[in-house]
Amino acid sequence: MPPLNPWKLTGYKAGQNVACKVMAAEPGGYAVLIPKDNLPGFLPTEAKLKIGEEVLAQFVCVHNNRILLSGRFAGTAAATGQSQTGNYAAQQQTTQRINWTEQVAGATPAPHEQDAAFSVWAQATPRKFHLKRATDLILPPMEGTESSNYTMSDYDLEWLITDLEGGMRTACVKASSEARLSRSAMLLYRGRAVGCIYGRKSMPDSMPTEQSLTYMLQDLGQPDSKVVIYDLPEEVTLAMSALFLGYPVQRSDDLDARSYMDYLCGWFAEKGQTACLAVTLPSSAANCLVFVTRGQYVGAFYVEDQKFNPDRNYVYELLANEQGAGLEASILPPEMTSAAVRFGFSLSMARKKQ
Repeated sequence: MPPLNPWKLTGYKAGQNVACKVMAAEPGGYAVLIPKDNLPGFLPTEAKLKIGEEVLAQFVCVHNNRILLSGRFAGTAAATGQSQTGNYAAQQQTTQRINWTEQVAGATPAPHEQDAAFSVWAQATPRKFHLKRATDLILPPMEGTESSNYTMSDYDLEWLITDLEGGMRTACVKASSEARLSRSAMLLYRGRAVGCIYGRKSMPDSMPTEQSLTYMLQDLGQPDSKVVIYDLPEEVTLAMSALFLGYPVQRSDDLDARSYMDYLCGWFAEKGQTACLAVTLPSSAANCLVFVTRGQYVGAFYVEDQKFNPDRNYVYELLANEQGAGLEASILPPEMTSAAVRFGFSLSMARKKQ
């Protein structure tokens, strides 16, 4: 694919409404074209779209000759009550023009542009979990990794946040509070939260990552809260973050779980994709998470036993013994971990919003 013309990207801003034309289906969404400037892009969406249809999307960022869009406001021209071209022109008139030439040429965008791109993406992909003890979804310390245990009465929350952010930690933070009857778990990638689960007895419904992070930080400000922190490998963390901040792949096939897994892993390897596959085993009501990072198989985490296994055959054996196994996938766009985006939520900023 020829390089994008940087001058055509002048004026695009994260969050801006963009009219795009659906060109072809891909796992988790559609390859699209922005007719105004003849620019290629990708639109992750669970909606069923028709080839040739025009929809509204939001500009997120551009990386490696692909424009990433958000399907949060996707809809047909008829549904919006005006032409897509008219919507785009109106947005252009009200949006501050930002020159993306340096980004396309390989330079790192300004921090506010990186933050804005992630903000648009995160708002479009709120994920919830419906498990009895969802904090078990984040795997325990890997073999040979030690954990640190604290009681917050002995430590300052600001110190903890500074340590995690300043140390660029890729880790898991788990917390529990007897006073609030709560449990929580935070997944960190290079010092920023890329997943968070929060559960409290008085709050039976689960919440998306950003909201869970707010409640978890509130609990960490309580002196009775107990905290466990341990490092995790980056390849595992990135793949798991897809479960929280990735986009789901909607299935329309009739493949069994093993065949579908092989198909997806082949596609991930070809495209260098990062993803988390969730395997469900109906006979035991068990769950297994499969991690793929930049196209490479990393391993699987059997949630019920809290065990990690790097061997792909381990998952194959589970599937062979469970004919009714289910498999769903969540994909993390490569743009999210590129220089175009500051991936993850800032702990210090989340703390200030309380």
